[in-house]
Amino acid sequence: MQKIFDTIGLTISGTCVMHCLLAPVTVILLPVFGLTVAQEEVLHEIFLYLIVPSAIIAITMGCKKHKDYNVAILATIGIILLVYAVVTHDSNTEQTVKLVTLVGSALVVISHLRNFSLCRKSDCNHDHD
Repeated sequence: MQKIFDTIGLTISGTCVMHCLLAPVTVILLPVFGLTVAQEEVLHEIFLYLIVPSAIIAITMGCKKHKDYNVAILATIGIILLVYAVVTHDSNTEQTVKLVTLVGSALVVISHLRNFSLCRKSDCNHDHD
């Protein structure tokens, strides 16, 4: 189960990173998907609603098993940065929001990758937890 949530969290966080890096392209493509620039803020909130639960579940399960709390610290800092970026989106510059979002997403990605790595090292099977 932990592996599934790590995969989900990693996929969503990675998508978020790619979205930020390719923002100019995504702004051009928004109309193709029936979205406007104003609705892009909603997309950030959707990313957050998906990233946070999957990260919390996967990292909690991993820390219980592996006792590597650096994973939890990285994920927590990443989540805090992502929440900050979404909450202060209107009061910060676009560059600041992108930077905070990129750093937050990268930390969440790193924490999921570390969780995967620890699972492989100990050859554990979380599917039965």
